[in-house]
Amino acid sequence: IHHHSGDTMARAACCISDPSSPSMPFNERDCVQKILRILRSREEIDNDLASHFTIHYNKLLLLKINPQLRHSLMGFLLALADKTMQPEPEATSVSETTLSGAGSDYLTQATSAHSRGSSSRNGFSHESASTTQSRTPVPSYMDILHAKRKVDLPQSMWLSALYSFIGIQGKYLKKDIITGFFKLDPMNTKALTKAETSMLLRLSELGYYYDRVAKVADPTTGYNPIGIMGQALICKLRTELVEFRGEVTLLADELKDSSLSPQNNSSSSVAVNNNKKLLTLLAWYVKPLQRLQWLAKVADKCQMMKGGELASTLYNMLDNGNPMVNDLVRDLLVAVCVPLGRMISRWMFEGGIIDLHGEFFVEALSDVGPDRLWHDKFRLRRSMLPKFVPLDLADRILKTGKSINFLREVCEMHDLGANRDKLKDTMDRNTDQIFSYEQDTTWHAAVEMCYAQTSKHVLDIMVGPHKLLDHLYGMRRYLLLGQGDFVSILIQHMKDELERKGTDIYAHDLSAMLDAALRCENAQHEDPEILNHLDVVLQPPFPGDCGWDIISLQYTVHGPLATMLEPTMPIYKTIFKPLWRLKHIEFVLSMKIWKTQMCNAKKLRLLNPVIGRTTHRLHLFTSEIMHFVHQMQYYILFEVIECNWVELKKKMLAATALDEILEAHEKFLGDITVGCFNGQNTDKEKYLETVFENIIALETWQSRFYRNCFKELTAREDLEKMVAESEKKGRFGVTSEQKLQRDQEYKLFEQRVLLARRTLEDIAGTYEKAVSGFLLTLNSHVNPNLQLFGTRLDFNEYYKKRDTNLLKPLTFEHMRQSNLFMMNSSSRLMIHPSVKE
Repeated sequence: IHHHSGDTMARAACCISDPSSPSMPFNERDCVQKILRILRSREEIDNDLASHFTIHYNKLLLLKINPQLRHSLMGFLLALADKTMQPEPEATSVSETTLSGAGSDYLTQATSAHSRGSSSRNGFSHESASTTQSRTPVPSYMDILHAKRKVDLPQSMWLSALYSFIGIQGKYLKKDIITGFFKLDPMNTKALTKAETSMLLRLSELGYYYDRVAKVADPTTGYNPIGIMGQALICKLRTELVEFRGEVTLLADELKDSSLSPQNNSSSSVAVNNNKKLLTLLAWYVKPLQRLQWLAKVADKCQMMKGGELASTLYNMLDNGNPMVNDLVRDLLVAVCVPLGRMISRWMFEGGIIDLHGEFFVEALSDVGPDRLWHDKFRLRRSMLPKFVPLDLADRILKTGKSINFLREVCEMHDLGANRDKLKDTMDRNTDQIFSYEQDTTWHAAVEMCYAQTSKHVLDIMVGPHKLLDHLYGMRRYLLLGQGDFVSILIQHMKDELERKGTDIYAHDLSAMLDAALRCENAQHEDPEILNHLDVVLQPPFPGDCGWDIISLQYTVHGPLATMLEPTMPIYKTIFKPLWRLKHIEFVLSMKIWKTQMCNAKKLRLLNPVIGRTTHRLHLFTSEIMHFVHQMQYYILFEVIECNWVELKKKMLAATALDEILEAHEKFLGDITVGCFNGQNTDKEKYLETVFENIIALETWQSRFYRNCFKELTAREDLEKMVAESEKKGRFGVTSEQKLQRDQEYKLFEQRVLLARRTLEDIAGTYEKAVSGFLLTLNSHVNPNLQLFGTRLDFNEYYKKRDTNLLKPLTFEHMRQSNLFMMNSSSRLMIHPSVKE
């Protein structure tokens, strides 16, 4: 043996392997161990036989050859080694009793070898070889081989049927490599009758389903389920196969005991007796056939699945009307849900996830820091969510474990409450209730109790020591401009800075003005901890930006508050922008336009014959703008922000979990974002921005108009003074040149007034067109509050009489033909849900 290399042994295996030869009585591992024992017993002849065999066998294992060929080679070498130890046996016939015993022992050995084959790699070790030395003396394997070759036809027939039950090829039944079904060996079945061949093929169906289950239950095939839950299913399938092999072994013993006595050994009697055995097998195989068929269906559907997908597949097979199938699938599902229940209990009570195969429906993102722990660190993996776990239950499980991690990592708290161990034990003991149709089981009650306790603990900590509600109230008053006197005083302090260029403003000056504004109003009685979070910031200026464009208020949060509120802070900045813009327009309208008009009305009374019509149109236009701005400000600050804040306060006071407060807060911000006309870049926002731009343009036009008026007034006053001085000097008047110059200046002033009036009409026309478009979008909106707001803006139907689109009824036909519908092609898709609602 030691003079041949591994390649030679492989070629020899290919040469000596005969598909028609019967299977070996021992598996490859046993053959190798017995060869080593025989070689070690000959150490007095050659000390290196065993070591050389070990070296060459390890080389053979590295070659990519069929394991059956390697097994055949080991059996052949074992026969040669045993032949050299014993004299050549005589070719005598074997009695039926000896053959029956050999067949039963072979079936038992093959059964045990089949159960060990998938868990080991047909190798050997020195430890296992040493243990074989203490076994019983090696029998004559050549005698067994000769006995199997000389066995009578009927005896091998029922043995082949028994072998096929556990997927082992016999003399008359061979496996089809492609389909996996057993087929008859044409070389050995010529003497069989049609009834016998039909019974053999029918009985071999049991082995086909056995092999399908064994293929999925073997991790080396690559078809097995993945992960811990997959391993649980594999263990359950192996248990089913072991139980089935035990039943087959008991059946073999019963058939061996029922063999004919040696006195009645005629061929006809043997044939009749073995036909009875085939009929016995045929009657026995009906019951396990149905179970193996369903096991094969389950195994095929669960190939290469994992986690919740695997559990959902098993869950879909429940309640099909067959009690046996229901019990079988339920047992498999219970086995799969044991690791799932442990993962859930570990997550809910310890906040930990051990998920090497990605089969748990809660996923932890390792690249997310603690500042985003509550909102982004953990999320549901929908593909791994079992069908028997509703989305609301999965969400509660997610929030419970998320709360545990938040308390430990962010709040640095490790006392999570009492009675948690009892709840964990209750969940671990009742994992078979996870897939219950009614969520009133002990397991579901334990989940709800754990969620309620953990949520209340987190809520008490955030509302108590960390003052979550106080901070939300502070952001509402300062960032959403709810503290009216504070905003007015702050603008008064910062009005000079607000008119400057963006590049000439410094943050430290604004911080001092903010502190002065806080000391001058009711905010001085506020909790200092709340006021310390308020600050004023400067945005990077763009060319042409002034203080109004880059100055904004900011509310800074730290620690656990930052984890909870940091995702909503950009929304506050987004909402603050239109509110600050509205305050800017109000300041321009009240402190510049209207105040300037009131102050200059009496001073410019002398110019009324020239500027009277223009100032009258200016006053009417200003009143129109003031009505629009005041209604807009009232709607946003009171009907939108204040009403939604009242609803938010009710929800916060009634909340039993922190997530209820956060969800209500997010809904509050979403509602006021839409109400403040700061959503997407829609027509409402475009029209509203056009209105504001025209108000700024009116302030610029008014400044230039009054500057020209005062210039004309000054010129007239200078002329009167000149006439008075000339009278004192006795010249009595002005020269013709001075009078001509004054007349030219007056005509030029009249032309400027006329041009200014035309410009005012252009601004008013653009403003009116933008307001009409804004009203049309409000009246066409699905929100009834916006429709009522549009009605209030046009309370006297001034714009409706001037715009034909506003005169038509707001029907679908109107919206289809309006310019709004034509400009926004997706409006039709937006109308259908509202009609359906």
